[in-house]
Amino acid sequence: MFALANLERFGANRLRKARIQRIKLLMRVFALVALIAAAKVLAHQLGWEVIQLNPLFTTLVASTVFLMGFLLNGVLADYKESEKIPGELATGLEVLSLEIQAISMQSPGTDANFAIAELTSFAENIIKWLLNRVTTAMLMEHFYRCHREVVKASLLLKTDPPLKARLLGEIATILKLINRIETIRETSFVKLVYWLAYAAIGLLCGGLIFMANTRLHEAVFFIAVISLMMIFLISLISDLDNPFGHGDAMSIEDVSLDVLNSAVKRMQTDQ
Repeated sequence: MFALANLERFGANRLRKARIQRIKLLMRVFALVALIAAAKVLAHQLGWEVIQLNPLFTTLVASTVFLMGFLLNGVLADYKESEKIPGELATGLEVLSLEIQAISMQSPGTDANFAIAELTSFAENIIKWLLNRVTTAMLMEHFYRCHREVVKASLLLKTDPPLKARLLGEIATILKLINRIETIRETSFVKLVYWLAYAAIGLLCGGLIFMANTRLHEAVFFIAVISLMMIFLISLISDLDNPFGHGDAMSIEDVSLDVLNSAVKRMQTDQ
């Protein structure tokens, strides 16, 4: 059994891990910005500033900003949808558990505890899967076992066909949510657009490094500010692209699993 203490420890460690990873991300971004600023100083001292400011360069800046906005808008839309999934999954698991418990009330003398135990174990496995402690194949194998037990429990009902239908409907909804999470984790948002964004940022920073400027301190300031915003934003977008990266040590902005943890703890307590 995935112990209650493990769920509580995960909830406490999640915020601390995210805070540490945010600091590390900022440090990586600042280090890269410092290298770009140093390259600007070196280019100025060596006389390599061969690009003159013209309207085409401002067009490059505007197109890069537009591209970043397009990426951020697409990723945020998926992220907002992903925030709903743990709550829907928790609701489906807990409602299914309660409906199985209702079988003994509908059909006195029957015992469906075997299905409740299997469902609780499956719910624990879902959390371990989200933490990358079990594979998708292992989770699906457990799902098939759980589905068989739920079907056996539904056969204990002598009456109330709607309850039988709800039992099978809830287990189907849980499978749909699991497949949705797997699709989100394995699918990146338009890789070609990412490549184009990285290329645009590289060209923009390179252009700023080799752009002629008589006032070095102003040039360093502007290149540092622009590169900081662009590099930090593309790093944030890349992280938001996988809202279920809880098992990835480098992932920062993941959706909260607190409601799912709470539901599993209640199921364990009621078992």
